[in-house]
Amino acid sequence: MKESEDIFLDLQQKLEGFSALAGTGCIWKVSNYLVPEPDLPCRCGQHTCEFCTAVKSRNSGRGETRCVYHDTREITGRLSQHPTPFVSSCHAGAVEVVVPLPPETAEYAGAVLLGPFRPEGGSCRYPELEPLFRKLPVLPESAAGKYGEFVTTVFAPAVQQAYSDSGSLLPRRPRDRRIAEALAILRQHAQENPSAANVAERLFLSPSRLLHLFQAECGIGFGEYLRKLRLRRARRFLLAADWPIGRVAEASGFPDQSHFTAMFRREFGMPPLQYRKKFGRGGHTA
Repeated sequence: MKESEDIFLDLQQKLEGFSALAGTGCIWKVSNYLVPEPDLPCRCGQHTCEFCTAVKSRNSGRGETRCVYHDTREITGRLSQHPTPFVSSCHAGAVEVVVPLPPETAEYAGAVLLGPFRPEGGSCRYPELEPLFRKLPVLPESAAGKYGEFVTTVFAPAVQQAYSDSGSLLPRRPRDRRIAEALAILRQHAQENPSAANVAERLFLSPSRLLHLFQAECGIGFGEYLRKLRLRRARRFLLAADWPIGRVAEASGFPDQSHFTAMFRREFGMPPLQYRKKFGRGGHTA
């Protein structure tokens, strides 16, 4: 099994390579909140081209707020209804190809965003930025679907590898297909804190049989694995977004903030705010 660092390096190299081929940005944003992946360089999680930088700096930084809203409200809203590739138009008039992964599933791990492009015949909605807008590559209508197919083909295996075991949390890879299915359920619904009884019912097992098989196949207990999943989800939100601790806890399936803080300290050796101060990059940027 690859180490987590090697797995994310593979994803990073694919993002940078596809960016070079397409002549524009290629970034990855994780979870249904579409926040940057803290285990990847900033350039792999936010648009850094000259045009996007200028858009974000408009009106004393209010342009960046609008970019964040576009990602975390408009794109995520569309994906929650239709988790399929589509072309998104931003408030500045640029477009990007949004590809949720894994493909054809409502419980996507995140999305690849390929862009920005200039739409055929389009113009910038901020006239003073038109010269920079004109430097963007054009996205022909006929190319959008092909880009979506290429992105899925190139990135689906890398995303599956990077998030299937959630940072190499499993001491052993299970051979029993029922436990593999249980792992998929937990990864997709970790924030809902599913019980062993809930998962066992879906697999036509008794709760006691599921717990025994899970420990034997994975080398880690059901409850411990679920707790680690939720805490790593929390870590991503903590580092990638400037959210209050209560929101980080809630989005990760911890309704009690005090309990979350205690669990986070036990797992990572320091409370959430201290961890963010030490390892964070600042506020969530698009």
